[in-house]
Formats: sequence, C-alpha cells, structure tokens
Amino acid sequence: MTTGFINKVKGFLLDPTQTLIAHRDESLGDALQYFITFLVIYGILTGIMLGLFMGMVGGMAGAEAGLGALGVSGIAALGMAGMVIASIISIIIFGVIGLFIGGIILHIFVYIAGGRKGLTTTVRAVIYSITPNLIFGWIPVIGFLAMFWTLALDILAIKELHEISTTRAFVAVFLPAIVLAVLFFFFLAAMVAATTATGYY
Repeated sequence: MTTGFINKVKGFLLDPTQTLIAHRDESLGDALQYFITFLVIYGILTGIMLGLFMGMVGGMAGAEAGLGALGVSGIAALGMAGMVIASIISIIIFGVIGLFIGGIILHIFVYIAGGRKGLTTTVRAVIYSITPNLIFGWIPVIGFLAMFWTLALDILAIKELHEISTTRAFVAVFLPAIVLAVLFFFFLAAMVAATTATGYY
C-alpha cells in the first residue's frame, strides 16, 4: 500500500473539500486504481470474517467427525483461504459493475441538476465518496452508519468536481432515491388496487 494511497484515504476522510479540489483533474484510470486497491482490501477483510465463521462451523463439524486438532486446523485454514479468495474476486467484479451502473444512473440526475463535466467525473465522484463505506462497511452496524457519511461525501464530491452548487448536488444525489420511492409507492398502490378489485369477483 503506497503512501499516496494512504494520504488519499486520509484526505477524503479528514479534509474532503481540499482533497477533492486537488484531485479535480485526476484521470479515471488513477481513480479506478484507487478503487480496486480498496476493493482488494475490503475483500480480504470480508473474506477473513466469513472465513473465521466458516472455519468455526467447519471446525466443530470436523471435531464431531473425530478428525483431531490437525484436521480441524486444516478445515479452518482451507475455509479461510477459500473465503478470502472468493471475496476478493466477487467484490472486484460486482464492485466495478456496480460502480459503472450506479455512476451512469447518478450522472443522468447530475446532468439534470446542471453538471456538465462528463460521465467520468461522476464516476470518479462515486469512487471518492465511497471511501468511508469501503473502510467501515465490513464492520456490522458501523458499516450501516458509514453509508450516511458516504452519502454526504457524494454530495460534496458532485459539488466540487462538477462545480455546481450544494443545492444542485443535493438534488442530483437524492433525486434518484425520491424517484425510486415514488415508483415503489405507485407499485404498491397498484398491487393493493389489483388485490381489492379481484376481491369483488
């Protein structure tokens, strides 16, 4: 892990405004390298947690089967290594796919709100803003709270990188959630109406 990566993480967490301004012209390739490095670390931590759990379960099964201490340790080691590798691969694949799908959806609303710096700028904003979630997201409960930090940082990143007002950035980030909530409400209303109508027959 390079000093540049650590300084970047510290900057986005402790001094996000100045760090975003400093990285306003960074290439998408450099931002992706930062993101993938984070995904690998996140995958390792997630894999270790899952591996510990699976190893504990497998160890108990091995003990019941009479494999002895060596056999139980082997099951735990294989479970840990397997979960770490599987976590890294799956998190990188789904993380990158999710990044671009989420970035494209967000960019539509950023454009509506007046952002004109391009799709790659929006994708970079998503990468930078997800820093708190990638640091704390693997920790139960704390990971949930980190989502709010990520949301606030996302608004700030859109504001600074697209050089629009805070209000416009807020609208761009929250409008997709509002639209989805409205669509979900109408879907539920339609389901209730359909259920009520069939009750008359």
